[in-house]
Amino acid sequence: MSPLGVRGKLTAWYILVFGVVLACFCVSIYVMMESKLLHSVDRRLKTMAELISKTELCAVPNFLPPDFERRLNRIFGTRPVGKFVRVLDLSGEIGSRTENLEENKIPVNKKLVREVIAKGEIIYETQYPLGPKVPIRFINFPVRRFNQNKVYGVVQVGTSLEFVRESMRNLVVVFMVLVPSLLFAAALVGFFLAGKAFKPIREIARTTRHITVNNLDERITVPVARDDIGQLAATINGMLDRLSLSFQKTAQFTADASHELRTPLTIMQGELEIALRGERSVEEYIDTLGSSLEEVERMSKIVNDLLLLSKSDMGQELITRDPVDLAALVNGLLSHFKILAEAQQIELSSSVLEVATVYGDQLKLRQLLVNLLTNAIRYTPAGGKVHLTLKNIDSGVEIAIADTGIGIPEKDIPRIFDRFYRADKARSRQYGGSGLGLSIVKSIVNSHSGIIKVESVVGEGSVFTVTLPVVAEA
Repeated sequence: MSPLGVRGKLTAWYILVFGVVLACFCVSIYVMMESKLLHSVDRRLKTMAELISKTELCAVPNFLPPDFERRLNRIFGTRPVGKFVRVLDLSGEIGSRTENLEENKIPVNKKLVREVIAKGEIIYETQYPLGPKVPIRFINFPVRRFNQNKVYGVVQVGTSLEFVRESMRNLVVVFMVLVPSLLFAAALVGFFLAGKAFKPIREIARTTRHITVNNLDERITVPVARDDIGQLAATINGMLDRLSLSFQKTAQFTADASHELRTPLTIMQGELEIALRGERSVEEYIDTLGSSLEEVERMSKIVNDLLLLSKSDMGQELITRDPVDLAALVNGLLSHFKILAEAQQIELSSSVLEVATVYGDQLKLRQLLVNLLTNAIRYTPAGGKVHLTLKNIDSGVEIAIADTGIGIPEKDIPRIFDRFYRADKARSRQYGGSGLGLSIVKSIVNSHSGIIKVESVVGEGSVFTVTLPVVAEA
């Protein structure tokens, strides 16, 4: 047996709620109908009893007019059908009665009669003298003389409630026929509406099943209405956008990594093949091995950088949170990089101020500065300038490295932190870079909850600005 689907469950809940509401409605109608019928019976009994109490039929002490039935018919114009009347004295004895009421058929509740006489109030009563299925409804109406409050007798007018019972039974029959029919119709309508409501979800499921790595550009049609279904479709489309971008980056990264690793391997293979073609001098073998060692070191650096970035992506890289004196760190690096800058005829200057303590990983922050300074010197031609600034700002500590180098085209700035990405031919292997330096810088900045910005003009230079937040040691 297959499990009940969401559509079936929704329909079942709809039927359950509708059934409960319908049952409450039927019970309310039944109670209200019965109350209205009983109230109508009591109102007619009261009208009749009040009219009789004001006629000579209730002349006290004479309760036995010889023609009581005839006079009663003359008062109402016709014989009251389905009703009986009797007049009681102060002791509860029957003085007059209609012929359709036998003497002892319906006993007199003398206790109730005495209560009516004592209080002078109307009291209704229901008896079952003919069995539990035939209730008789009474009114005990006090008889008073004109403009007097003293009670001289009691008029009892009664009628059978059989027609009320019959009306209620008919109503129950109507409910028994109507309720199942309504529930069945509601089930059909609910099942149909649930199908209509879930149609967009089925379309989403169908489209999603057909999306693979080969057609990640396919998207789900978003409904015009911004309801829950529309939000679901938009969310899935957003997820597909991110997956597509991730696959594109992965494919590009794989191709670039393959290219970067293939180049030194090709160089090594060529040099080794040449060295093995004939007998060479010791110096030639040393040159070949030295060149191969350089390529091995290059590949080793690429692999280490890739491993570092991979750990960072998976959140496995351990970042310490120790107090770091950035001013001392920068000054220590500048002394080494000034030698490198002078060798390439580049002026390296700085403006280092005392700044707030930053909590982070000193080795990672040192690597960040090394990569940025290396790039600034590498891509600045002879006679150019590189300037480093360290200062406090409202949002933390700012490190800015400006150069007068070749610059970066505006369209390439958003992608310079991608792995193996080079803006132009100038940023190629001839500068010795692997294309991973800025990716590592971005990763370090992110791990320290910082921000990195780039401003550049082609032919004029670039400015890399890193902002690190200052947080309490706790």
